[in-house]
Amino acid sequence: MVVVFDIETLGLDAFQHQIVLIGMKVEGKIKQCMLWEEKDELAIISKCLKIFERIPLFETIVGYNNLKFDVPFLATRLSVHGKWSANLWQLLYKDRKWFDLYQFLGNDFRRMSFWLDKLGIKKKYEDIMGRDIPRFYLEKRYEKIVQHNKDDLETSEQLYWKLREEFPQLLLI
Repeated sequence: MVVVFDIETLGLDAFQHQIVLIGMKVEGKIKQCMLWEEKDELAIISKCLKIFERIPLFETIVGYNNLKFDVPFLATRLSVHGKWSANLWQLLYKDRKWFDLYQFLGNDFRRMSFWLDKLGIKKKYEDIMGRDIPRFYLEKRYEKIVQHNKDDLETSEQLYWKLREEFPQLLLI
């Protein structure tokens, strides 16, 4: 089993833009923490961290661009709120097994689409892009953000397992 992790934000600058949704797929169930329900970014991050606390260290955490974007963005947002600590570093990184699809596929965002196509994995909501999240949030079209996040979680997990089948020697984790 793996854990899948993804965040949705209002932009690319963690010092200026909020996290609006944190999604995780744990033990086959999708859990999402949404800013429009909590009304407090720190509250959704805290909920997410409580989930992280329960993830055994032997579990692999999978995502797309997690290590270059999602986790550093989350850490920066905690810093902005004055809540970053060494304990947090240990929770997110120390002895954790992360598998970042973005890095594995060659640090090229187009590679994700290539591999999804190559391996026959279809997104359910192909018309929703990450760059649309800020507009959807302003328009209060939250269901679109939820759909996009679920799609990312599901396709990332499917891609991970297909890649393990295709390249078992490269994924000895």
